[in-house]
Amino acid sequence: MVDSAQLLPVARAAQVLDISRERVRELVHGGRLDAIRIGRELLIDARSVEHRKSVVKPAAGRPLSARMAWGFLWSLSGCHPSWISPSERVRLKRYAQEREPAQWPRLLSGRARVYRVRMLAGPLARLREDPHAVVSGPAAAGHYGADLMAGGADEEFYVDAARFEDLARSRRLRLDSAEPNAVIRVPALSGVLRPPGSDGYAIPAAVAADLLDAGDERSVLAAQQLLTRLGEVHKLGG
Repeated sequence: MVDSAQLLPVARAAQVLDISRERVRELVHGGRLDAIRIGRELLIDARSVEHRKSVVKPAAGRPLSARMAWGFLWSLSGCHPSWISPSERVRLKRYAQEREPAQWPRLLSGRARVYRVRMLAGPLARLREDPHAVVSGPAAAGHYGADLMAGGADEEFYVDAARFEDLARSRRLRLDSAEPNAVIRVPALSGVLRPPGSDGYAIPAAVAADLLDAGDERSVLAAQQLLTRLGEVHKLGG
């Protein structure tokens, strides 16, 4: 639950992040800062502000585009991203060599919009079996053998944009809840959730990226375990 002590006015969030108020609103709209609206006032979750400042650490240079981000994640997961050209593949190899996993939260921030939502038990259970969604977060990390138990953590999914819109339109999820119980990431590129041969879990490198986004020590260690299982962290497959 988010209490009033954890909420910041837009102006204060802008000051903490050293950006404009307009940029704060853009980050909220893009799912990169958590916020709720009370009456007509937009209030920013102080924890997401701190997370962006200390974990994402925005720096000079643009993050990868959605095409390149998903090409990066597919390649690291042993899949073949058909939408990536040979020259782009060379660029991805260079990124893999030059970018440490600690840089992933910024590098891959364009892969999806992030929503923290509230769902009832029934719709939440059906989402686990939905062909237009895949499980991520601690549950997926455990599925791939990382030492991280889901425990009481919010459930995490990637959900196709059309399915997410359907869930929101039918009110099977609440976007404005002060007590979210699920994290949903909506990919900014279609057709990337289920490579050939995959199951109902997000691809391993995407799970690792989500754990790195979390930023806590246990999640980061689990991400490193996943990347080790995938092979050499700084090399992409041929």
